[in-house]
Order: sequence, then structure tokens, then C-alpha cells
Amino acid sequence: MTIRLYELLGDSDRRYSQFSWRAKMALKHKGLEFEPLPLLLTDKETTAFADAKSVSVMVDGEVIKVDSWDIALYLDEAYPDKPSLLGGSIGEGVTRIINSWCERAVNVALGPLIARDVLDAAHMQDRKYFRETMEKMYKRTLEEVQDGREDRVINLYRTLDPIRTSFRKGQPFISGEEPAYADYVVFSQFQWARVTSPFQLLSEEDPVYAWRERMLDLYEQFARDTVCYEVSGRKFAVNDGCYLNLLPH
Repeated sequence: MTIRLYELLGDSDRRYSQFSWRAKMALKHKGLEFEPLPLLLTDKETTAFADAKSVSVMVDGEVIKVDSWDIALYLDEAYPDKPSLLGGSIGEGVTRIINSWCERAVNVALGPLIARDVLDAAHMQDRKYFRETMEKMYKRTLEEVQDGREDRVINLYRTLDPIRTSFRKGQPFISGEEPAYADYVVFSQFQWARVTSPFQLLSEEDPVYAWRERMLDLYEQFARDTVCYEVSGRKFAVNDGCYLNLLPH
């Protein structure tokens, strides 16, 4: 039976849930066939069977998994003969740290840069709900949240220094010589931005940019082949290893 994966449907068939992208890349990593099932953000009935407040929701036979992290854990346990996502208990511990860093640091730096753009990427039927919920979280309008992003993108660059350092030393992926779930977690943030916003986040000279390109090429360019904005890169001046402002191409 084919695995089913519920994901958010945006404007013009944009698939913009970062958490669903984590799950999709994990399934590709395992070499498992799956059926993506798009649904609206405001459609709570379709996934009510899973008692899920949002996606990701994965159904594998009689097994229901909610949350991208739990999906990764399940896939490694249920399909041990397939390439490992987490690399055993030690790898799982390290990946858990990356997962937390991504949500508490990378997402915090990146999210406000594209907050208003994501509204336009959402399905028309979801935009009122999206604006209300996100403005309640930010305690500001989405326009105010995104305003001044040219001056604040430097915060994202500084946040990415831990992985940038590894790439500069010749490590091609966050997980080492081959990609694994830690890569998919961080990549999902950039794929979310790529699908929802024309704002360019990375310089072409940045090792993180090259890593993102490698991620886009995985699995016969699976992530590249989706409705998105073009990724062209930015121009940055560099001073003592710190990226300074900032002119888009």
C-alpha cells in the first residue's frame, strides 16, 4: 500500500509546508513511494482522523504519524533495510540538536524576512486565517514584520555560521559525506522560502548556497522541480568572515 502524505496547498499549486518538505525528503531518502495529498490550511476535517492540528500527517497502512520528527523516527524503525535517516542513537541525538537549533534559531532569523510573502503564497481561501494567526503570534502586522528585511538578513547569515564552517572545511553535507535527516531539516527552511518568496537569502559565494544547490539536485532534482521562485543569489561584501550589506542581483 502506498504511503500517503498530507501537505499544505498554496496559491498556484505551491507546496509550502516546511514540515512536509522534511517528510518528503525523508521518504525520498528511504526510496519509498508515496502519494502527496494537498489540503488547505483551514481544512481541519480531512486530517481529523489523525487528531492533527496541522501537517505533516503520514499514513502508512494502519500506522498514522503526525509531526515530521516522529515520521523520521518511524521510517528508520519500520524500514531498517533502507538508508538510515538518523544514523542510530548517536546520530539521533546530534540530529535532535540540529532540529532544535533550526526551529529556535534558523526559523527565528528567516521567518520574519518572508512573513508577508508567505501570505501571498498561501491559498486565497486561507489568507484571512493565515494573517490572523500569524499576526497574533508576531503581535504586529505581517507588513511590519517583514519591513526592513534588507538590513536584517545579516542575522540569518550569522545564524548559519555553524554549518558554514563545516562546509568550508570540505564537508559536503551537514550529516557528513552523504545527506541525512539533519540536512532535510535545515533544507526545509530554505525550500519554504524558495516556494513562497522572491527574496534572495544567500550569496552565490556562500558555501551554504552551494549546499542548497546540492540538496536541490538530490533524487533527480525532486525538490527543484516544484512551483517556486527562481534562486539567483545576492551580492555581499565580506569583512573578516562576516557578511555585510547587501545588494540583490
